Amino acid sequence: MKLNTIKIGFTGTREGMNDIQKTKTLDILNKYVNYIIEIHHGDCIGADTDFHNICEDFRKKTNVNLTIVIHPPNNKGARAFNKADILLEEKQYLDRNTDIVMMSDIIIGCPHNVNDEILRSGTWSTIRKARKMKKILHVF
Repeated sequence: MKLNTIKIGFTGTREGMNDIQKTKTLDILNKYVNYIIEIHHGDCIGADTDFHNICEDFRKKTNVNLTIVIHPPNNKGARAFNKADILLEEKQYLDRNTDIVMMSDIIIGCPHNVNDEILRSGTWSTIRKARKMKKILHVF
């Protein structure tokens, strides 16, 4: 049996994910347990690391075929240095965020406040890019 591949990108606040965001993100992963999953995130402290840890735990518990692709920022100040299966070249925040959207089928967005879209926010900028590119988008 040939498994389909799903590519899931992630963007979130440096303040980390709340419990609802974590639960809903895990719900998305569970929908694709019978797929080959490729994860894309930006390796920052906060929500990227929370997402990374959720994916690592999910992989261990389900034994799903999951690959973590990290798109690191060239600014190391907020970088988390999580362990990647595939580590891409460092890029400026907006460029690597665009890459995450372009390389993903689905985008999960976990901004600090889901009700207030902020113009000068990397998370919201990535969410807007996903909308513009007509990606499947989940914002929690």
